[in-house]
Amino acid sequence: MGGKYNDIIANKIQIKKVPSKIVTADATLSAGDSGKMILMGANGVDITLPAAELGMNFKIVLNADYSTTACTVVAVAGDFFSGAVTAGDAAAELFNGTSHLTATFGSASQLGDHIDIVSNGTVWFIGGFCADGGANGIAAS
Repeated sequence: MGGKYNDIIANKIQIKKVPSKIVTADATLSAGDSGKMILMGANGVDITLPAAELGMNFKIVLNADYSTTACTVVAVAGDFFSGAVTAGDAAAELFNGTSHLTATFGSASQLGDHIDIVSNGTVWFIGGFCADGGANGIAAS
């Protein structure tokens, strides 16, 4: 098998590549970042979401174990988080949809802990996983 077949295979592999963005300092995401996997640094990074729009979505992944300062993902006023983040060793952290604007990756956060968020235009639906739970995992506030 020759070049054309190899080109087709290479294109199929490329198609499956997830659009990504590395964030190592405080940042505000834009609508153009929707659909991306955001690789978040592990030391005091604060990510602010854009205003919620129908279908907007992000996967935010901690890119290293917790270092010295918690990281946060913050929604703008009124665009609350609703859902739950499960933990490997504790009860799920619940986000109530009426007062939770922040997801905090605490001192027990580990490489690969993540949240998936998608909006219906009013609320951010949140789900995800963290290795350790409670206030030191991924906490709602």
